[in-house]
Amino acid sequence: MNTSPVSYHDDEFRIALDSTSPHRVVPDTGSAEAVLDIGCGAGQTLVTLGNHKRRVGVDVDIEALRFGLHRTTTEGIRVAAAQGEHLPFAESTFDFVYSRVALPYMDIPAALSEMHRVLRPRGRLWLTLHTIDIPATQFRRGNLKGRIYALYTILNGAWFHISGRTFPFVRGLCESIQTERGMRVALGRAGFSKIEFCQTSRHFAVTAER
Repeated sequence: MNTSPVSYHDDEFRIALDSTSPHRVVPDTGSAEAVLDIGCGAGQTLVTLGNHKRRVGVDVDIEALRFGLHRTTTEGIRVAAAQGEHLPFAESTFDFVYSRVALPYMDIPAALSEMHRVLRPRGRLWLTLHTIDIPATQFRRGNLKGRIYALYTILNGAWFHISGRTFPFVRGLCESIQTERGMRVALGRAGFSKIEFCQTSRHFAVTAER
C-alpha cells in the first residue's frame, strides 16, 4: 500500500473531483463570493468550487500547499501557510468559511474565534468533525503508543463535551473528538448562531452563522 504524501494528495484530488464518490464531502457555498478553506491541504476542495468565487486556503503543511500549486492549473486560488488559530486576514473578509476535519487538531475555542472574526455579518460556517469512532478504532488496532494517544484524544474530547474547550495535555497537541453539546457551547461562546448538525458517512458536520 502506497501511503506517500504524493499518493495521499492524488487520492484526495481524485475523490474531490469525482461527484459520485461516497467519500466526497464538499460544502455548499451557495452565493458566497469570498470563501476560506482552513486546513485546505493541497487545495483539493477549493478546486471544486466555482471559478467566479474568490477562493483562499490556509494550512500548516507547506509541502501540501506546494503540491497543490503544482497539481492544479485552476486560476483564482490563493493559499498561505497559517494556523487556524492565527488567521492572516482582516476582520469581515469572507462570506463563507469551512474546514474539513482540521478543527479537531486545533485549539477549538481559539480557532472558532478567528473564524468568527474573519467572517462577514451573516457569513456562514461549515465544519466536519471527529466522532469517537475514529480514536476508538485507533485504540483497538494500534500499538501501545497509538493506544495511549487515542486515549488522550478521547479524554480531551470528554473535557470538550463538558466545557466546550480543549486542553493541550501534551504541548502543542490539542486533538480531540467533538460532540454536539461541546460544539454548541464553543460556537455560542465564539458568537455564532443558527447552529445545526447533520451526519455524513464518516464524520458529522455543523453549520452556523455569524
